[in-house]
Amino acid sequence: MAGEEPAVLGPISLAGLHIGVPRGVLFENTEEEVAAAFDRSVRKIELAGARLADLSIDDLLADLRGVTKRASIAAMEGAEVHADWLASGATTPVDPRVSRPLSRAAAVPASVYIRAVRRRTALVAAMDERLASVDVLALPTTPITAPTIVSMTGDEALCDKAEGLLLRNTQVANQFD
Repeated sequence: MAGEEPAVLGPISLAGLHIGVPRGVLFENTEEEVAAAFDRSVRKIELAGARLADLSIDDLLADLRGVTKRASIAAMEGAEVHADWLASGATTPVDPRVSRPLSRAAAVPASVYIRAVRRRTALVAAMDERLASVDVLALPTTPITAPTIVSMTGDEALCDKAEGLLLRNTQVANQFD
């Protein structure tokens, strides 16, 4: 994609690799099928010589969740990028599931955004320190299997719940990068 030849990937030894497993919030509401597949995978990795250790990051996740309660940092930044059409009330070909959070975030004062970014910076440093003892985190990409479009049609509550679960675990990497 970047115009570079892809590197040939070869096998690497997992012996001695330290893998942190952040059981807790990121494993809540995990479907049995997903949990079983995850457990099978980490057992294979462990048999290949990796060392698994439970790692608690729930306090850091809760702190960031509290800081971004009114709106996520990404939503506040997106609201600024799209401020003109949000303020004009113009009809746009944007899904309401995108435009509604942007509109809410546009109403958040800049001081709240600045405090959120400052706190996030401190939390990123704390997460870096917490992760220093491991080489990699292991957790399910999503705690649920993707629902069908038909099952989501007309059920806003189900859509919201599924969206939250489908994004939850991967958002951690984006929020603490």
